[in-house]
Amino acid sequence: MFRIGPKLGDAAVSALLLAVLALAPAFFASEAARAGGACAFVANDRDPSAKILQCGQELTVRPAHGARFRAIYTKGQALPSAIRLDSGAILIDDHLKSDAQFQILTPLAIAAVRGTRWAMEVAPAKTSTLVLSGVVAVTNRRLNQYVVLTDGEGVDITPTDTSMAQKRWGEARVRALMARFGE
Repeated sequence: MFRIGPKLGDAAVSALLLAVLALAPAFFASEAARAGGACAFVANDRDPSAKILQCGQELTVRPAHGARFRAIYTKGQALPSAIRLDSGAILIDDHLKSDAQFQILTPLAIAAVRGTRWAMEVAPAKTSTLVLSGVVAVTNRRLNQYVVLTDGEGVDITPTDTSMAQKRWGEARVRALMARFGE
């Protein structure tokens, strides 16, 4: 067996391992950014308790305070194929290529988009979607019906819905939702 340098004691090995582990997130986050499109959680200047999911220039997911979400990846893909939003609100800036399949999955709805800015909110008995710019198709999971939303339109989905209707959101409602993201 080859040995280089002095033998390290258990305490030294532990300290070295802790130092490597402490530096690993910064190293891998910078490597992910250089990889072109890979995702990393970055600081949120508006809410230090909530990290922003940044995927190069292609995708940004900004959570409102207390939002619970996670990225879902397809094997072999650097970018997520979906975001699972369990509660709270997220603001999405999507600049993915037109052939990318990307969705937001909630208990009541599925939303799919390309090149747009929009927000989704999950409350105990309602999922709401608002399009700020672009086009979003929102499907009610229970009814298996969908609507296509454009700039300024939104939809609310509840467990008791019998149909879906998009509508233009009022300025006060849009401002209230955007304020949750510090905008």
